[in-house]
Amino acid sequence: MKINQNDFYVNLFYSYSHKDARYRQNMENALAQLRTDGMLKDWSDLNILPGQSISEKIREKMDEADIFVFLLSRDFISSNECRKEWEYAKQLSAEGKLIFRIPIILRDCLWLDLLGKDDVKALPDDGRPIANFDSEDTAWLQVSEGIKAVVNQLKKTCSLKPEFRQEMESTEFLSLQYVKLQDIFVFPTLLYYPLQPEESPLKGEKIKDQTELLAKEYVLIHGEEMSGKTAFGRHLFLSLVADTSTPVLHIDLKEITGKADERIFSRAYYRQFSGDYSLWKQQPNKTLILDDLSSRSNHIELIELAKGLFEKIIITLSSDTFYSFFKDDPRFVDFQEVSILPLTQSQQETLIRKRLSLSDRVEPITDGFVDQIERHVNSIIISNKIVPRYPFFVLSILQTYEGFMPDDLSITAYGHCYYVLIVASLVKSGISSEDNAIDTSFNFAGNLAFKIYQTRKLQAGSSLDLREFVDEYNKTFVIPEAILHRLQKEDYGIINSEGSFRTPFMYYFFLGRFFSKNAKKHKAIIEEMCEQSYVSSNYLTLLFIIHHTNDDEIIDDILLWTLCALDTVEPAKLDPDETSSLKGFVDMLPVSILSDNSVEDERKRERQDINEGIVESENDMEEQIDEDPVNDIYRILKNNEIVGQILRNKYGSLERLKIKEVIEIVADSGLRLVKLSLGEEFITDTAHYIHQKYPDHDLEEIKRFVQFLSFVWTMENIEKIVGTVNVPEIRGIVQEVVQQKSIPAYDLIGYFNYLDSVEELTDGIRQELRVLLKKHNDFFLQRVLSMRTQHYMNTHRSKTPIEQAVCSLLGIEHSYRP
Repeated sequence: MKINQNDFYVNLFYSYSHKDARYRQNMENALAQLRTDGMLKDWSDLNILPGQSISEKIREKMDEADIFVFLLSRDFISSNECRKEWEYAKQLSAEGKLIFRIPIILRDCLWLDLLGKDDVKALPDDGRPIANFDSEDTAWLQVSEGIKAVVNQLKKTCSLKPEFRQEMESTEFLSLQYVKLQDIFVFPTLLYYPLQPEESPLKGEKIKDQTELLAKEYVLIHGEEMSGKTAFGRHLFLSLVADTSTPVLHIDLKEITGKADERIFSRAYYRQFSGDYSLWKQQPNKTLILDDLSSRSNHIELIELAKGLFEKIIITLSSDTFYSFFKDDPRFVDFQEVSILPLTQSQQETLIRKRLSLSDRVEPITDGFVDQIERHVNSIIISNKIVPRYPFFVLSILQTYEGFMPDDLSITAYGHCYYVLIVASLVKSGISSEDNAIDTSFNFAGNLAFKIYQTRKLQAGSSLDLREFVDEYNKTFVIPEAILHRLQKEDYGIINSEGSFRTPFMYYFFLGRFFSKNAKKHKAIIEEMCEQSYVSSNYLTLLFIIHHTNDDEIIDDILLWTLCALDTVEPAKLDPDETSSLKGFVDMLPVSILSDNSVEDERKRERQDINEGIVESENDMEEQIDEDPVNDIYRILKNNEIVGQILRNKYGSLERLKIKEVIEIVADSGLRLVKLSLGEEFITDTAHYIHQKYPDHDLEEIKRFVQFLSFVWTMENIEKIVGTVNVPEIRGIVQEVVQQKSIPAYDLIGYFNYLDSVEELTDGIRQELRVLLKKHNDFFLQRVLSMRTQHYMNTHRSKTPIEQAVCSLLGIEHSYRP
């Protein structure tokens, strides 16, 4: 259906044998009044111009048709081309397109055999052939009245067109298969800011669900790049379409270039729906969804016009646009601000499970398997803090691991994930992937990143002049203006107009790539970064150097600085002498922490407060710590994260002895951090120091509080060690190191590593636990082993007999959970 001067009409397609051309002409005459009234536009192959492809034109018009009339006779039935048209129309109907297929019986023939089980109603009435009427005018009157009834029905019928549904359902991330938006959508974290701030003491209140959002009349939803604003708008649209009581229209404002008038809404309607716009707009409770608002005047005018036509208006836009133009704009005073934040850990797990359910995996998707996938994602999103936890990035990371592994092994799998994201942006910005344009773009971006680094190094907070840089760059290399323009394209370019990178991960990716390719020339800078890895910008740059390089010297420098940090402190052994100071606190811990809640509820609770949608900005990454001992602590923490990337991505090119060395350096450095807070002397001195400042507090209470902090610090650093060496492929080597050391601390690391690398409790886990409980008959190791095992049972589904056997070992009652 089309719109022509705001009139409604339907497209009718004639399928007939040329031997029945007389009947087709008679039918055209019978439908003349519908054409005159502007309700019908009919087409037959007589309209094909000389030189046009007959088959292509017929297929094009069939795709546009709302009504198919098949002029049935023996000649039609015996024609292969006519029968193909009949079958294609059936196919369109089966695919969900709203069409009417109307058999018109011209002469006696076996038309019921043609229909078979397809019981569409024929014309004239009762399928009586037109040739058998005493007066053909009577027959054609019945036909014209039947067609008119169909046209009137189409006027009143509003249904989403299949091609627009597919457009709304499409997802904008890398995929080897077609995935619908509904299959992977997770309701995001939304914060609502009241129109009258004094009504609420909170800066923002969470919106629980779609119903709560739609209760608001006018809404502005803003978010960062790739935060899922467009996908959220599409999801709302599809949800409201499914609720047939809610009329809804979706408009991408990027496509609106001309003057704002109502024709924009009617054109959008006819693109999206079948039916008559004039009838549709008379319905109450209409909702308009506008995507990607800008400051263009016609966008603002369109919104003002929409207020008189729609009861609800929901607008999405970038946070930059919102704060730059609309935050305090009086024209939007009646719009309520809603911000879209990154996913929480719990939402991320839901998204991962939804995506995994669409994969070809034959084995069950166990909680342990989900944990392993989460660690892949979190190693980029949490540890690196340069890719926000938005659905696009989570899904792209998952898909990259599944199907986009690097051909060039000089870049790691994790580094390649960023590479794929960047190439996808470049291709969408119009840069061809089939010639050297990508290489040209990468070379320019690498040199630009280095220039930005130099500029910031010389004067913090200063920025470069992009035009000056381009002129200087062109003295050595070539960057065509067309490529430069596409690199800065508003929607998908990787560089902002002022010369900065669109996202932090792009800057660090290209800076790391530049240093890896120029490592010898800039050796002094890289060594300085290794020395000051506790500075976040250095740490992030080193991560990407590691992802791009095969230079073992850089790896050895990082390991050396880790080895030297706090080198006067002996690594903790966690033997009874060291842990005795914690006995008072550990004795207070419950023997059983098994939960009666379901595993699903426990996993949600565990993830609920982790990373509640906070995005770390690039400026927040430049903190500088002055105290040397604190520097050493930060250096160990940051270097171990980098070393974790080395183990995950380069274990295949490292000798077994080197891997063992790396594992020991990681474990010993982490255990040196543990040692800092252990011992009766530390507990007592710290408690007395606090008591001097707060003499009104009980000294014993303070001491128990310090014991609590010491216990938490100990366990947190043990877990960090385990997370660093948790690479399934090197688990055997980790166990070799644990056996060689044979001290309590390493035994804990080995057991935790074992737990984290299995998908469910096994008999092997039970046996390992039995050996350790027998080997370490002291209060600390016994309680910690028990708590860690019970926590695993709370958050992972396992076979009941194994759980019962483990509970028996721990001396606790097995809990039957839903």
